[in-house]
Amino acid sequence: MSNEKQKKSLPFFVNFTIAGLSGMGAAVFVHPLEVLKYRMQLSGEKGTTSDHKNSFDAIRNMAKKEKLSGFYKGITANFIRQLVFTSTRVGTYTTLMDEIKKRGHNSVLNSALASTSTGALAAFISTPTDIAVVRMTADGRLPEESRRNYKHVFDALWTIRKDEGVTGLWRGTVASVYRAMTANMTQLMSYDTAKVYMMENYDMKDGLKLHTASSMVSGIVYSVCSNPMDVLKTRIQQQKIVNGKPEYSGIIEVASILMKTEGVTALWKGWPFYYLRVAPGTVLLFIFMEQLKKGYEENFMKDL
Repeated sequence: MSNEKQKKSLPFFVNFTIAGLSGMGAAVFVHPLEVLKYRMQLSGEKGTTSDHKNSFDAIRNMAKKEKLSGFYKGITANFIRQLVFTSTRVGTYTTLMDEIKKRGHNSVLNSALASTSTGALAAFISTPTDIAVVRMTADGRLPEESRRNYKHVFDALWTIRKDEGVTGLWRGTVASVYRAMTANMTQLMSYDTAKVYMMENYDMKDGLKLHTASSMVSGIVYSVCSNPMDVLKTRIQQQKIVNGKPEYSGIIEVASILMKTEGVTALWKGWPFYYLRVAPGTVLLFIFMEQLKKGYEENFMKDL
């Protein structure tokens, strides 16, 4: 992810694998924040009474009712999602940018096009696993008789396919794609930009300190820009299907009802947990990636 021209590009399959493994590694640490984020995003939907008064109340209520295991609900779905989504969006972006730089076409526009296109592709491919994550993490907030009670990610995917058809697995695709395009562009571009800026202006060396600082900057930009679309995506993917008819017709209706019943600020519901997940998650993702890349280069590319 740096602009060091001397380095040889890693093969696509290596970038792809490193990205997926890094995403899974980060998920181990930040999944509880993912659960809390979804709970807050769904709280007070359509103007109903909020499940939690604030972020601290959400933590307290979950710890009391669901114990520690509640904070790791849906972790299997998150692992599979990372393998599909993060591998595709980050691995493909990294390979694409390496090729662009090699041909001497590196620019803000090309970086933006690369990040948004790879983000859209990754979101489309991974929508089924994304739905599984949303539903499994949010299940504990529902009354027992309304819970879906998926046993694991594959049970979730099979049940959704059986009850809602193949199209049910891609429910909320538009919101997912828009969110991923925004997230990928802001996260990956801001990381690259911050890293280069700090190396050139603050004489920071390529290492853990630089990777952490760049990731923190990237996390702030990413979370502020993508939170609204993340809320809309969560609402669509969690909705109930009654007599074959979904609660919402699409992203426009979700946004309209949300702003009418909860106000514009509701688009940033769950932002504290979103940022707290994104910031360390971004740090961990890129640290894992940089270290895995370094290990691969030292062990498999030193003679190239």
